[in-house]
Amino acid sequence: MDRGASMALKTDHYELTMVASALQSGIAERRAVFEAFARRLPAGRAYGVVAGVDRIIDAIERFRFDEATVDHLTAAGVVTAPDVVEWLRSYRFSGDVTGYPDGELFFPYSPVLTVEGGFAECVVLETVVLSILNYDCAVASAAARVRDVAHGRLLIEGGSRRADPDAAVAAARAAHIGGFDTTSNLEAGRRYAIPTGGTTAHAFVLAHADEHTAFRAQRDALGTGSTYLVDTFDVLEGIRRAVQAVGRDIGAVRIDSGNLLAASLRARTLLDSLGADGCRIVASGDLDEFRVAELEDAAAPIDAYLVGTSLVTGSGHPTASVVYKLVAIADRAGAGAPLRAVGKLSPGKTTVGGRKQVHRTVDADGYWRAEVLSPAGVAGPAGSHDPQVLLMAGGERAWQDDPAAARRRCAERRQGLRPEDRVPHPRRSPAVPTEWVGLEAPAATESSNGERGQSTSAPGARHAGGGDEMQKALIIVDVQNDFCEGGSLAVEGGHAVASSITDLVGLDRAGGRYDYVVASKDWHIDPGEHYAAPGANPDFVTSWPVHCAAGTQGAAFSPNLQVALDEVFLKGQYSNGYSSFEGVSGSSEGVGLRDWLIERGVKAVDVVGIATDYCVRATALDATAAGFDTSVLVEHCAGVTSDTSEAALEALASAGVTIVD
Repeated sequence: MDRGASMALKTDHYELTMVASALQSGIAERRAVFEAFARRLPAGRAYGVVAGVDRIIDAIERFRFDEATVDHLTAAGVVTAPDVVEWLRSYRFSGDVTGYPDGELFFPYSPVLTVEGGFAECVVLETVVLSILNYDCAVASAAARVRDVAHGRLLIEGGSRRADPDAAVAAARAAHIGGFDTTSNLEAGRRYAIPTGGTTAHAFVLAHADEHTAFRAQRDALGTGSTYLVDTFDVLEGIRRAVQAVGRDIGAVRIDSGNLLAASLRARTLLDSLGADGCRIVASGDLDEFRVAELEDAAAPIDAYLVGTSLVTGSGHPTASVVYKLVAIADRAGAGAPLRAVGKLSPGKTTVGGRKQVHRTVDADGYWRAEVLSPAGVAGPAGSHDPQVLLMAGGERAWQDDPAAARRRCAERRQGLRPEDRVPHPRRSPAVPTEWVGLEAPAATESSNGERGQSTSAPGARHAGGGDEMQKALIIVDVQNDFCEGGSLAVEGGHAVASSITDLVGLDRAGGRYDYVVASKDWHIDPGEHYAAPGANPDFVTSWPVHCAAGTQGAAFSPNLQVALDEVFLKGQYSNGYSSFEGVSGSSEGVGLRDWLIERGVKAVDVVGIATDYCVRATALDATAAGFDTSVLVEHCAGVTSDTSEAALEALASAGVTIVD
């Protein structure tokens, strides 16, 4: 258990100003539910691994404002009101915590941690919860990706010198949960009973007169079974000297530089020829899951991998992007007061209100099929797995765990993933889609056909392009119910266009014409004069009937659009928003379409959708202005009128857009 000083001051200033304001307004004691979740997984991740939960329980148990802390806060003017000072002095978390235990997998919107209690006592924990959860989950997820490709090889965590001393201990624990066997960090070994290991560095070799002398000294101190670093000068000469100094029963050699594939092949051949066929080869040096996968795919004769920097920095993603949001609150104080679901509508940062029940379902092959989220208390289908456990009750620990148990849990849960989803790929999508039952799904995870529940992108879909090939994207503009027959601003042929686009993308899967398929949506919250004033007639030029209001069925995609999308861009929240390039990504923090495409090397785009003479026109003009090779596929578009559509196409052609009839 990670015992130590209180983390009360390792928090953000605004947590305490919120407490002060809550005491002033009278909401401090109202029952509230906070939820820690990730709206999306880091790019290329098929799953996340939960870690840090046991550390969070311990941190909450120790979360206290002692006299010295309170004196500092008052002297600094952070808190001044007597009732706030007294609240801090008497603070003890008295609520309940449920969540996913360490080693469990998580996916977009999985309620990794749910904290319930008085509003103030819960909100003050935000920074502590997130600082632990984001880092530990990032490291554990990176570790699991290495374990997925290492084919049972020994994995050694050695990143302590690349992290803050306290973070290094946490990283060792998280890496062990994710599948690493040993750590170089002695404090992690003491605190968490993780096996530790290590022998010598290049400095030890350089400090001696020659390699032979250094290896002999190491043998005399540590025995023949230790690991000898042989690349200080020349790998093959180092191996010869090591075997000569130690003998044929030498335990292992480590190669820390150069071409590890070529070096390990030559090393294995030489070791065998010298009679040291039992000697293991350890590889290190800026390794990550992709380099380990390359070495394993090439059948490198490597027995163990030591991974450091990439591991303790989350392999390119040092945070798991977990947020801590209020999802329910009572309208009055008292234990029996009913909870009211609350949630955000902010573009790209939506939250789904209410306490969640989780049922992870399996398919006919026994693999995880979906992460089903529903209101608390809803029974799940037979055979489903509920990842949530009671962690704290009444402010007291209710869950006992250790890294070894969490490590086994992680290995078991990853067996539920399809093999292809355990192979790292920079464009991997979540392996298990999030489905919503009895809850309004956020826009970021709305399925391509407008039904609430699926991820926008299927695992392993498309992305065939690479290297020097031109990356090409299909942009689907506003194929939404309100713009199709039966909608408030219907365009004739809208549903037919949705079907034709579905066919286009379906046929494309074999040909690989598109590396990415994205879509835009009108997502109006308060678009101002874009809507005709109440009681006034719209002029259908600058003012329009109410349409595509955020979160409504009218804003959903046409049911005929059955397409796996790589991203959805929401536009027009507070303006007219005609062009898709005015939108922001629903699953990236405010990323616009132009930047999203450029980041992925896209050079050419095809534009389709509704309406030819308005949003398609605006999108195509912005695309060509941004430097993309732009085409409009007329067959897969629908316009308001034939005359205005023809005029729009002529204007596009004049601007350099290719018109494909």
